[in-house]
Amino acid sequence: MTTKQRAAQVPTAKPSPGTDASTLDAPAADSAAVPDASTFQTRHAAMRYTTLRLALFLCALVLVWGVAKIFDMDLSSQLSKLSLLAVALLLSSAVSFVVLSKQRDAMSAGLVARSERLSKRLNNAATFEDDDEDDDE
Repeated sequence: MTTKQRAAQVPTAKPSPGTDASTLDAPAADSAAVPDASTFQTRHAAMRYTTLRLALFLCALVLVWGVAKIFDMDLSSQLSKLSLLAVALLLSSAVSFVVLSKQRDAMSAGLVARSERLSKRLNNAATFEDDDEDDDE
């Protein structure tokens, strides 16, 4: 299959009411070549959520350490330090479950959209390879 034949198979969009038909005549840009805004939003949403989770953990760790210091707890052993980390982890997990639900949903939506785009790209590549094999026969 030649490039011209593939270009001829590209479906054209139909104008919907209230849209300019002249903008629909141009073929769409290859989505693999140009990353769209949702790709960047996905990366930023994941980075934002991860950063906020880490910040919550550090705040919880400082809070738990401060409480341990106020009540004059012995923090010299490894077990007591490990228990402080465990309590801070549990506390930050519970708080992030409630406080960061919007960021978690944004990250999840972005990841789902990205996986759908990758799946669509893989399906298109597989279809293209199947079409090439059919043309060779």
